[in-house]
Amino acid sequence: MSLRQFTISGGDYPGELLKEAAGTVQRGGVLIHPTETIHGYGCRYDSPEAIGLIRRLKGRDEKKPMILLLPGRAWVEMICRDVPQTAYRLIDFFWPGALTIVLKSAESFRRECPWQSETVAVRQEAHPFTASLLELADLPLVSTSLGRSGEPVPGDTLRFLRRLEKQFFKEEVQLLELAVVDLELEQKSCPPSTIIKAEEDGVLYLLREGALKAVEITQKTGIKVLQ
Repeated sequence: MSLRQFTISGGDYPGELLKEAAGTVQRGGVLIHPTETIHGYGCRYDSPEAIGLIRRLKGRDEKKPMILLLPGRAWVEMICRDVPQTAYRLIDFFWPGALTIVLKSAESFRRECPWQSETVAVRQEAHPFTASLLELADLPLVSTSLGRSGEPVPGDTLRFLRRLEKQFFKEEVQLLELAVVDLELEQKSCPPSTIIKAEEDGVLYLLREGALKAVEITQKTGIKVLQ
């Protein structure tokens, strides 16, 4: 088996490719997918084997968390607990979009995914391909940016894939199956999503400022974001 690579342009993609991507996720494979800001690795949220592969490809510490992309906001209640109203206000204003919210994880979710910590970082994706993929697969997607930990996100995804195959292809091909590269996204230079931690008491903390600026969050919601 070889890593299958496809290029798309924004919201223009074949339906069969979407079905293949959803099938890859559902059966526990790893794919490379676009987001509204950058390309990333993705896999189903409850597959330790697939998550382990992504960590090896990233050179990422096992204790460092990764973002969950949700099919819809209803999943927040399914995997999180003690969600403050300030978090729902962020969701109302900025989802789908480039805002990741860190919340307390539900005990039932940690039983299902015992490697998860007391908190979980969640976002609803706005890229048309990946948003449709999540809806079709009907499960959250573990997602993290391409590249190695500590290195910049690759500016040329296709070139990065050639490098990736040389380094990992022979030993990791069993799970790394599919790469969908958005050529329109390749022409942009976007920071990753902004990460906000929403405490149980409603206080918001800025963990990483990315595509969405903290001042914009305050201007639109009227809620102060603490640095």
